[in-house]
Amino acid sequence: MARKIFIGAWIVLCFLLDRSHAGAYEEGPVASGGTVMGRVFLEGSPPPTRIFHLIFSPNIDFCMRISDGQGNRLLKEFKVSKDGGLKDVVVAIIGVKKGKPFDFTPRIDIENCRITPFVTGIRNNSPITISSKDPVVHDIQGYTMKGEYTFPMFNKPTLPMAEVTRTIRFRRSHYLFRTQCGVHDYMQSWGLAVGNPYFAVTDAEGDFQIPDVPPGTYYVIAWHPHMKVQAQEVVVNPNETVSMAYTFNSKEVKIPLHDLQMNYRLITPLQERHLQPPTIELQVH
Repeated sequence: MARKIFIGAWIVLCFLLDRSHAGAYEEGPVASGGTVMGRVFLEGSPPPTRIFHLIFSPNIDFCMRISDGQGNRLLKEFKVSKDGGLKDVVVAIIGVKKGKPFDFTPRIDIENCRITPFVTGIRNNSPITISSKDPVVHDIQGYTMKGEYTFPMFNKPTLPMAEVTRTIRFRRSHYLFRTQCGVHDYMQSWGLAVGNPYFAVTDAEGDFQIPDVPPGTYYVIAWHPHMKVQAQEVVVNPNETVSMAYTFNSKEVKIPLHDLQMNYRLITPLQERHLQPPTIELQVH
């Protein structure tokens, strides 16, 4: 049974950074591995959806194929199921020194002026693939973050229908990664540094599952881009399945004031030809 612990965030991040930067993980066979699974919940009402008026960006005719039908693009950063399950939370096991192959290569896909996945694990000193299916140019900017400070990692224009590769290099003591299109500011995604393959991202119901975990005692962290890291200690016995649960509180959401958009930035309608119904997805709050 997982035991929730109250641990300073800096301790958790020290574990995370040591593993993600030092390259200490060793691949090898896993005997009698266990499974760590569970759910992540959001307590309280989710923060409001962020609203971006398409008139502030180029390629309006193409990008508005996904919109609210009123000339706005919506960025929903908190996706919650009917019973409170929180999507897009990275759950990572910290402290695994040896285990299954770590063959994960991060990938960012661009389609219809949207970056997916919204959150992912990121490997330090590893390539990341950026693939675009759009017929328009995007300017993908990568940033490394520490606290409230943001530092540029790369800036890579992505040509129509093209694929490029960049290398992830975190600064010392940094563990967050953010991408954004320089010309379409509603195109955003996030990453968390991971030092082993034992991590997962919660699905639409808030569920996660991490298999083949070597028996041992570990910390398991849960991270959402706008929430403080949570940590629990877990003991994985041979061939055992351990169930865990994390609960975030919406009152503790950390979003900069300039990003917390409560209302539409611009009410003035676009030209009539730009207000055709979206053909790919009608976004709702």
